[in-house]
Amino acid sequence: MKILFQFLFLFFVASMSSCTSYKAFLNYNESPRIPDGPMMITNFKPLTIQSSDILRIRVSSLNATAVAPFSMSSSANKEGGGFDEYLVNSEGDISFPTIGKISVIGLQIEEVKAKILEKLMPFFEQEPIIQVRLANFRVNVNGEVRGPGSFTVYNERLTIIEAISLAGDFTSYSQRDSILIIREQNGERNFGYVNFNSSEIFSSPYFYLQQNDVVYVRPRKTKVNSIRDPASRFLPWISAGVSVTLLVFTLSRSRN
Repeated sequence: MKILFQFLFLFFVASMSSCTSYKAFLNYNESPRIPDGPMMITNFKPLTIQSSDILRIRVSSLNATAVAPFSMSSSANKEGGGFDEYLVNSEGDISFPTIGKISVIGLQIEEVKAKILEKLMPFFEQEPIIQVRLANFRVNVNGEVRGPGSFTVYNERLTIIEAISLAGDFTSYSQRDSILIIREQNGERNFGYVNFNSSEIFSSPYFYLQQNDVVYVRPRKTKVNSIRDPASRFLPWISAGVSVTLLVFTLSRSRN
């Protein structure tokens, strides 16, 4: 019985040394706990236009003749689904047909639409329809994820959770408590961290991503150790196998 107890103890130690704790895989588990009722969203900020952004703009009206002076060539419209692309220059302007320069830096999408509409109204009897989209809203997710890469987003709202999902989710070696977000905005580079193990992630200023954000997921130390010494991954199982062999040998001798 004593030998059996020793075997179980050795097997337990070997198993623990080869496994990551269960809590490390649980998202939003650490205090403060997720509230029982609704949580007010106070950390979402709509995207604002920055220099080097690319805007896709389409002007529509029942009077096609009136629209023509405010669109690019017809071939470009046909290939782009009626949208024209405009690069925001270093001064924060776009060059719009017939109208000329329009300053859009720091504006939200809806504010860009309103500004273009204001400038076009004198040329139309009926109010035209203005559609504006951000063509370069993409994020880069790399590090310890299943499918790292650069991902283009077709709406104006993306969370860090959705970005990780786009990259195929975490691996068993992902360090979830310190996800790094690198953000360049207004000529500055900022660094922030989010903790997937805590519910505080939902109130983080980095929960909602901005265009061109970079997300980096660190590997856990267990992966670093296994790469440095591949044999260490098999030591717990070798230890357990030796223990079983010794147990069987001891029991067989005691019976004899």
